[in-house]
Amino acid sequence: MSKTACRTIAWTAVAVVCLGAPSWVMALPASPRRFVDNLNERCYQFLGNPAPLNVTLALTFLDPVLVAMGLDPGTVTLQAPERLCVPVETNSVPPPADTLPYISFLDWECTHISGPSLGISLDLNQLNPTIATLFGSGVTVNVGAPLELCSPVSKNGNNPSPDVQALVNFVDVECFAVTSSQQIAGKMITLNHLNPLWTGRAPETLTFPVPGPVQICVPVAKNGQMPGVDVIKYVEYSDVLCYPILGINLDAIVTLTQLDPQLQSVKAGTFSVGGSRLLCVPVEKNHDLPPGTP
Repeated sequence: MSKTACRTIAWTAVAVVCLGAPSWVMALPASPRRFVDNLNERCYQFLGNPAPLNVTLALTFLDPVLVAMGLDPGTVTLQAPERLCVPVETNSVPPPADTLPYISFLDWECTHISGPSLGISLDLNQLNPTIATLFGSGVTVNVGAPLELCSPVSKNGNNPSPDVQALVNFVDVECFAVTSSQQIAGKMITLNHLNPLWTGRAPETLTFPVPGPVQICVPVAKNGQMPGVDVIKYVEYSDVLCYPILGINLDAIVTLTQLDPQLQSVKAGTFSVGGSRLLCVPVEKNHDLPPGTP
């Protein structure tokens, strides 16, 4: 099936839900593995000096590997918003039709945080087949201090359907600095926007400028509110590894509204979004794969 046909089917599904069809509810992606494999986010820097949010949150790791290690992310205070991360496809390979409506509305507002280093080493494997072919499947990283908390947002009042929100509202990730010996500088990739606001933009073919990743983002719960039993398997494996990448500025002014229930007290903010900074791609940790088939 062509990319256009896949997108047409997926967006038709979203339209039906938004119109309130009484006897039809959008199914979740076929498996957590399929959802996570397509979780590619491109992050752009906010311009100016956004004000600190000054919101304190108690975080809980959701990823099974980190839970088994007995690690506790503790309490963080949200400082100034730094980036907007938006969904993209890699090398013109779109998500499957059952997954596209969820991925295409998964945008993150990433806010500066600080805290102690995790001080652990993780063996990672790339889940995006394009990235695995480009970089090689495996990379070991040393995980340091927290850098950002990325929480799901809607843009310019364009909210996902209720079915989509039931999943994406809970995909929050805490990002930590990493170091590795990976050497990927000079590799090239083509990125296309998936969010409806920017799907009309031309694809960009870009070159990775530095040797390896700079941060890993792992799923967390906030203030003890856990994702529902129907979506938690999708959320708890939503780990991404982030690589510096440049390219054309987004050059957009967007109003972002928090979707996570624990951040409803944060007022919608309007931001000027500038340069491309990171590409975050899905990984599994210590050979613990998301359930299901791609």
